Amino acid sequence: MKSISTPVTSFDSVSRGYRFYVLALLTLVFIINFVDRQVLSVLIEPIKRELQLTDTQLGLLSGLAFALFYVTAGVPVARLADLHSRRKLITVCMIVWSSMTALCGVAANFVHLLLARIGVAIGEAGCVAPSHSLISDYFRPADRPTALSIYSAGASVGIFLGLLGGGWLAELYGWRAALVIIGLPGIAVALIVLLTVREPVRGMSLPECAAPATQAPVHFWSDMGKLLRRRTLLFIAVAGGFQSMVTYGVSSWLPAFYMRVHAMSPSQAGATLAVITGLIAGLGAIVAGSITSRLSRTERRWLLWVPTIATVIATPLYALAVLTPSASASLMLLVPAAFTSMMYVGPALAATHGVAGVSLRATGVALTLFVSNLLGIGGGALVVGMVSDAFIAEEPTVSLRYGLLAVLLANIPAAVGYLLAAGNVRRDWHE
Repeated sequence: MKSISTPVTSFDSVSRGYRFYVLALLTLVFIINFVDRQVLSVLIEPIKRELQLTDTQLGLLSGLAFALFYVTAGVPVARLADLHSRRKLITVCMIVWSSMTALCGVAANFVHLLLARIGVAIGEAGCVAPSHSLISDYFRPADRPTALSIYSAGASVGIFLGLLGGGWLAELYGWRAALVIIGLPGIAVALIVLLTVREPVRGMSLPECAAPATQAPVHFWSDMGKLLRRRTLLFIAVAGGFQSMVTYGVSSWLPAFYMRVHAMSPSQAGATLAVITGLIAGLGAIVAGSITSRLSRTERRWLLWVPTIATVIATPLYALAVLTPSASASLMLLVPAAFTSMMYVGPALAATHGVAGVSLRATGVALTLFVSNLLGIGGGALVVGMVSDAFIAEEPTVSLRYGLLAVLLANIPAAVGYLLAAGNVRRDWHE
């Protein structure tokens, strides 16, 4: 076994087992990323009571304040990933966001909690783009939709663990201890990444890249111009942004919705939604990746058609789940809605990788995620909170219902955006 600091220069020199080990470890990193990001959703009610916060303030913590720093740091961090060691970058960023999650547990007021959440956002900006870049070098193009869907399913597993663990820990020890306990393990995982993942040569998985490629000159603004001229990336970014408004808005507020409207306890809401919006949604992402991997080998537009179809199916199911007065019926409708809600991620990201190309892969992913997360993380939770506050005086129990219905409208432009991207993907990929 070569030293961990020795770059991998040949695709064939790496065993299939090690490739899947790297994928599994990076997926674990992404799981912890989402645990630390989403655990706040199941802690909203006790935090609201102790710190006397409004729904709009809570929406800022879960959404806009987090998103602004997350997306602002995302592009320069991704640029570093295109030029330097992705393994080291992931390690440093993971230590930062894990430490900041633990610090959320000692916040004395809204400002302290806000600053700690900003620290989480800056650290988490160094997770996705470098990981995507590594995965694309360890998996050939035909296998990427499946690999990226497995990786993306980590978000759903993270939601599962965050809701289940956060709700359980909050009832046993309080919300402060829950954040500290959840935040610290990420530091140990960061060290495992540093000590066991080998850095591959960029483009290693492509057939023509049997030897290390010469690093092309770096022209930042020229490279940005190249990416921005590829319309597929723009349409995927906008479509993903609107759909992320729904996924982040719903996942951030569903626990509070079931606690307020259907009188569930934090542990009940956490455990139930952990399975539905976590495991079942993750299963949907993996199924979509497997199907799309086969279909896209003969027609690349399936990378965008699958997200379109899934979005159209999920939207009315979510609306019915929110509107029904019965808790059991609501949860039954939520199951197929959650299953289809994450089907867009792997296929759309695989299209992004192909269109961005080898040398700009991480930057291309970061640019699309910049738009996607600014709209999604920044707007989703905040829209739900603001609409809820607008109706809370008249309908204090069910005002969240109106907020969740409002954010579902964002799925309409999302479906249109995927269709427009499908019309451009073959040309942009070829170029």
